[in-house]
Amino acid sequence: MSAVTRISAAESQPVAARLRAGRVWRPGLGVAVAALLLIAASLSIYFGRPGSEDGGISALSLLAQACAAEERLFRGDGVLAGDGVVQLVNEIIVTPVSDAAWARMRWLPLVSLEATGKSRFHQLTLPAEVGKGYTVKDQCRYDPATGRFARLLTVDERPIFANSYDGKAVFSLETSAEGALRVVKHPVAEGFQPPKNPAELLGIAAGLRSGLDEKEKSLVQDAGEATLDDGSKARVVKASFPTEGPEGQPDAHWLFTIRQDDNTIAKMEFMAGKQSLLVVRRVKTETVGSPAVAWDLAGIESQAGGTRPAPKPTIVRNMVIPNVSVEHMAEKAAFKTYVLAKDPPWAGKPEITDILDVASPPQRMFAITYRAQDGRHVVLIQAHSYNKMAGPLTKMCKLVYQSPQGVKVWSGPQDKWLAGILLQSARATIKDPPSGNPTGYLLETPAGTFPALAVNGQVTEEELHALVDSLVPAKR
Repeated sequence: MSAVTRISAAESQPVAARLRAGRVWRPGLGVAVAALLLIAASLSIYFGRPGSEDGGISALSLLAQACAAEERLFRGDGVLAGDGVVQLVNEIIVTPVSDAAWARMRWLPLVSLEATGKSRFHQLTLPAEVGKGYTVKDQCRYDPATGRFARLLTVDERPIFANSYDGKAVFSLETSAEGALRVVKHPVAEGFQPPKNPAELLGIAAGLRSGLDEKEKSLVQDAGEATLDDGSKARVVKASFPTEGPEGQPDAHWLFTIRQDDNTIAKMEFMAGKQSLLVVRRVKTETVGSPAVAWDLAGIESQAGGTRPAPKPTIVRNMVIPNVSVEHMAEKAAFKTYVLAKDPPWAGKPEITDILDVASPPQRMFAITYRAQDGRHVVLIQAHSYNKMAGPLTKMCKLVYQSPQGVKVWSGPQDKWLAGILLQSARATIKDPPSGNPTGYLLETPAGTFPALAVNGQVTEEELHALVDSLVPAKR
């Protein structure tokens, strides 16, 4: 996640691997780092500005064109030129895997629209038993003339998520106190506007968008040609995770299969090395006179089936909540959180983001970010998972400083790798990609928590000490 649509996602992901500190990683830490990697990887779907290379269209440019083609579908031109409601159907295929951690931790960001016009970011959890898989049907309808839309996710014809706008109100499928799924109507607020870019809410990569800077184009590579089931030709583009992990960590990346005839995305596949974890594929693209799903979601409640046990996929609401207060963080965290009493002199004011701790749901993690004019952005992330699993890691690190307040600074061989992950996960707020030489440390507070600190560049010893000396407990 990751964090999400420009937070596009805020932090996100599943990876079963063995952590290594220096040459040896302690067992038990792999799941947390795997989750951190997949979080950042899912938040790193790259639709950047068109580029160019001698000898043809670059992979980066092709991916940018595919994003633009997806956006055009919702305008009713291009492939779907003509009058009518745009109707798109995707399948999210949870592929069978042999690794229990991968099978349990897979998920995708999910975006819905509030009656205020603001986006909400949720988590679509996609667990499965080892060796088993299933398919989630994702249907969306959009009326370019009025901005009305409806999105419905089902498993075996049973709804698990729905969000719509009928021109006057926003509707959502929510869970009552008794556990029943019900449709809730929210009249739109004054000044409400339908989404300007419906692809960010309804498209095949909705919730996974983020900007890829031109200087990061090496992360997007041509992965060859492919033939689709209907015989059409396509090109495959690989979008890699921007920070190299420890030796032995699976190469987490997305493969985009892009149709050559219209440049639309036919399929997205999330990979860990050669292991396929998720496939999202487009199965229908058309215009219709009237949608199968009503704009007000009429009839969805009866399909949901009352309080019967829910299908394996579940919706975790509010995966990411941007711009929260210090008081919010102190209240919602299940552990003592810290803030900087003094802002870094080279950076602006802080922004706090409340994010689902994907390695320890329903716990929350908190990212405090400072954007700097000189590019040395500061990121401080605090999480239950760090507190639970980072202790053994400090035994393989070196104590480089302790503040007068008792905050310890630990340094190890994976400092830059960890910093790169933290900075990439915070792209929604700091905007810039991680530098080639970031600074990262694991901290240990007197409360027994383990925040992670990253700076997008180098800091002097004096600057580091000033940052750490400024850490104080957050108060409600």
